[in-house]
Amino acid sequence: MPSAGLLVEVILQYTSELLFHIARLFYFIDEKHQKMFDLWAVSFVLTRMATLTLMFLAVGFGLARSENQGLDWDSGNFNTVLIRMLVLLLVCLTQSWLLWKFIRFQLRRWREFRLETALRKKTATKPTRLKRDSLGHHENGVLKAENGASPRIKKLKSP
Repeated sequence: MPSAGLLVEVILQYTSELLFHIARLFYFIDEKHQKMFDLWAVSFVLTRMATLTLMFLAVGFGLARSENQGLDWDSGNFNTVLIRMLVLLLVCLTQSWLLWKFIRFQLRRWREFRLETALRKKTATKPTRLKRDSLGHHENGVLKAENGASPRIKKLKSP
């Protein structure tokens, strides 16, 4: 039973990684292909959930029903309750850490995408005004002269 669960887990893991690499290839060909990354994201989460489920079934229930329930260093049997629980804890911690990193990355990417689209909409609706700062043109409503001099003629004071 545990070897069949391991085989299913390896197939799920490699299928998820294959989808990721295919999504990257499509993205490198044309940057408009983003839908494959969504498919990979779903497969990544489902693979993590399937890993947790299969580990509980194989290690938690499958090995608990095994006839060899003892610690035997010579034959390589480590099927004790303590070691099974330790393996389950390590698998759960690893899978939850992977999911945590993945969800944080996806949320950050989603926020950046929303901010980018909001900025695009804002600049598309707002008309742009060009500033002209050469001689005789207006800048911010004030007539600007060359070299920063005042456009008005100053009166000369007599000594």
